Amino acid sequence: MDQSVANNQKRNEYLSNFKRENMVDDLFSEKAKQAGDELVTVLKKEGLTYDDAYASLQYAYNLIRYESNFLKLS
Repeated sequence: MDQSVANNQKRNEYLSNFKRENMVDDLFSEKAKQAGDELVTVLKKEGLTYDDAYASLQYAYNLIRYESNFLKLS
């Protein structure tokens, strides 16, 4: 199987299982909302597609989890 076909298949499988709408507006601080707004601004500036933007956020989430011992996340 071609690598790009395999990658597309993996991406489609991930997106079909990903919850796109999680209501978090009332759960986190104003600072967290501001950081989210800034992230969206950067994603728009980069001209990413909707799916690529979600992939970037998932990558950032995974990176934060990996680096959680080194980051101050209070």
